[in-house]
Amino acid sequence: MFPVKQLEIISFFEHVTDDWKPETGNFFNWKLIMLVPQKIIAQLNEKWTRFVAYDDTYRRESNDYHQALARLEGMTSAAILELLDQNGTPGALPTAEFDAAPNLSMDFPRRFNNHQEARDWAHNQLLDHITFAVDGSQIKHDPDFNIPVAAVQVGWFVNYHAREGHYEKEQQLELLAPEELLIEFNGDRIVSEQRINTRRFEMETGALCGLMEKIAAGRKPGDPPPVALFDSSLVISFADRLQEEMRNRHVAAMLKLLRCSEETGIPLVGYVDNSHARDLTHMLTSCFPELAEARRINDAQLLNDRLTWGSRSPFMICARGSADATKPGVLEAFGKYERGIGFVYLKTNAASAPARLEIPLWVYDRGLLNQVLDIIRAEVAVGNGYPYVIESADAAAVLTRHDRDTFYAIFQRYAQDKGVSARISQKLTSKFRRR
Repeated sequence: MFPVKQLEIISFFEHVTDDWKPETGNFFNWKLIMLVPQKIIAQLNEKWTRFVAYDDTYRRESNDYHQALARLEGMTSAAILELLDQNGTPGALPTAEFDAAPNLSMDFPRRFNNHQEARDWAHNQLLDHITFAVDGSQIKHDPDFNIPVAAVQVGWFVNYHAREGHYEKEQQLELLAPEELLIEFNGDRIVSEQRINTRRFEMETGALCGLMEKIAAGRKPGDPPPVALFDSSLVISFADRLQEEMRNRHVAAMLKLLRCSEETGIPLVGYVDNSHARDLTHMLTSCFPELAEARRINDAQLLNDRLTWGSRSPFMICARGSADATKPGVLEAFGKYERGIGFVYLKTNAASAPARLEIPLWVYDRGLLNQVLDIIRAEVAVGNGYPYVIESADAAAVLTRHDRDTFYAIFQRYAQDKGVSARISQKLTSKFRRR
């Protein structure tokens, strides 16, 4: 887990400090450095045993879980389901694909000699298939500004993959007024960041749903199914820890999106690039109670060595419990979708752990899963390890620091023109000037 040895780190910094001196003529000026390498080395020398202990714990846990996974492989899906029958939230439930996936890996039969071959395959795979994604960005309220105000922007990218290169790229901006930001807390009215995040989530899912309906209305019989990508989890367990109003709004927004996907017949994929989910590890502890709860290893790490580029784990149903032990899990509020979302882990980059793809169960039931996963593989090949359509949506949505400064400057001038005193602190004014 820590491939660089302590002596190698020290040797590196000794080399750096020998070379990066003012008298060498290098632009590097030690007088401007706030982070001093020697102080980092001193702290590493003092605390390295703690890092080693953490690594040892990880290795022991990893070994235990790999052994448990090997035991699981020797079982049938029917036997596992029988074993988990009395557990309401076992983490995950196997499907029939489990029995067809030795080593919990379903191979991708194509092999490429170079990236150009992969891109050529991806081009043919995507031709005439519509893929689209939505992403969001936000400008938070700055406490140095005397009027509560924030903004959310969502951007979307639709690629028709037509021979003539037809695509759509748009944005939608929404300004949030004081009553949309303020909450009561300990007798005070304060700006809630949860409200900003919730509105962004609603706008992202709403835009994706609107695109589904628009694209479905324009489809002709025989057209290949479009694929919608959501740059986050569909299970939204993070909502378990939100205030009740925000939790309910997240659930309502996701249920609308899931229904929209099923009703339009457009497969939806929740793409999580750096997943820390532990549904599979929890399933292992549910099957083998003697196994200690995982604290270091997650599903992506557990499956990583079993997968090669393009291969995936078998489709499993998410049966996750609550992220907050004091409350019911968010999936309990999903109605028919409580056990209606599945997941696979797809190896998209040789150097990284596999990505987690969350997909509604109806896509698997209708036999569309492999077709959808080939579209994701093609998007990843075009995007050099990450779906190109999501990257494009992110580029459409992103709000930079300059955008933030411009937003506050426009708001301040508009308020002053309307006779409203929009005051900004000297600290914030100084920041704007420096930028």
